[in-house]
Amino acid sequence: MRSGQSLPAPSSDEFCLPHEVFELGLTHGPLLVYLYLICRKSLKRGVDKMSCAIIRNAVGLCEKTVRTHLRTLADAGFIKVKKHGQTFSYSLCPIQSKVQEHRSTTHWISRKQAWITDEVFDAAFPVPVEVFHLDLKGGELLVYIYLHYQKGVRSGQCWPSYATIGAAVGMGRKTVQRHVHSLISKGLIQAEDTTIRRRDGRRYNGSLLYTVRPVERILKEREKELLAELKLVEAQRKWERRCQQRDRPRSAL
Repeated sequence: MRSGQSLPAPSSDEFCLPHEVFELGLTHGPLLVYLYLICRKSLKRGVDKMSCAIIRNAVGLCEKTVRTHLRTLADAGFIKVKKHGQTFSYSLCPIQSKVQEHRSTTHWISRKQAWITDEVFDAAFPVPVEVFHLDLKGGELLVYIYLHYQKGVRSGQCWPSYATIGAAVGMGRKTVQRHVHSLISKGLIQAEDTTIRRRDGRRYNGSLLYTVRPVERILKEREKELLAELKLVEAQRKWERRCQQRDRPRSAL
């Protein structure tokens, strides 16, 4: 992107994340709930009718755990919550005071952009809202969001190490590895080995190169699979009815 050119505005089915949300020191549970609250606030949905049940269905955590994470976020000053019986409204608090000023020079793009709290950040990227519609477990979802956030717009690829992902999303290396393998088996991402060549000429294994598949394509594939299953079930029912009619004893003449 040329100097002075502004970032494209996210579409109605995307929300933007500044890099700093992964530098807040939150563990994976509160961070995942926080990201979903960001998504809902950016879309201006559920401002006055948010509930723990809505969050539970989106992030794959139980309602009691969601309630605990909300208290954690409120006590730490990330959100302000006002209860309305079984529902609540909330607002996002500024976070720049909670993170140190350290910008990575390796980001493919770094342009100032105003966020939904009117703060100005570098490297704010759109993330598809559909990531919350993939029926993923909480840990899988958080790793997937981070990979989607880090990927290049054109290539769809990135190569963060397990340690880098873990530091960003508040998980251990082995936990991240398990979730990555699960995402691969579910067809959401592809991964290939890379090698690093040192000055002495020796080659070493590098971080995996991830290709993040478009969410829209995944949802369309799942829709086709579901329709195929429904057609198969209906065909089976028709066959069973036909067999029942054929085997039914004829009435006496």
